[in-house]
Amino acid sequence: YLGKTVKPVHDMLRWFASTQIRNVACLGGNLVTASPISDMNPMLACMNANLVVASLSEEDATTITRRNIPVSKFFLRYRTVDLKPHELVECIEVPLVKPFEFVKPFKQARRREDDISIV
Repeated sequence: YLGKTVKPVHDMLRWFASTQIRNVACLGGNLVTASPISDMNPMLACMNANLVVASLSEEDATTITRRNIPVSKFFLRYRTVDLKPHELVECIEVPLVKPFEFVKPFKQARRREDDISIV
């Protein structure tokens, strides 16, 4: 089921931002900006993806503290996310698609790049 999970992400990332931005950007940064027009945010939420956020422990600067946040709960309101000032996104975990589950991204726009996503 790896292929059924990875293909929709790959298909959407083909149209992720413009070439200049895509060459220096990362998916975690795109999620943290909480753009309401992002293509990946709704897709990762519907796939039940989780963010692993990390920070140095406040008591011990050598200990890393991590917490998991479902993408669907990460966005609190317009341009606001559940991320403390000292935290960063360490990784994005996307669970494998189960039997008889299907994920297919659709992008409805007049042009494929640099447009506003319709969800």
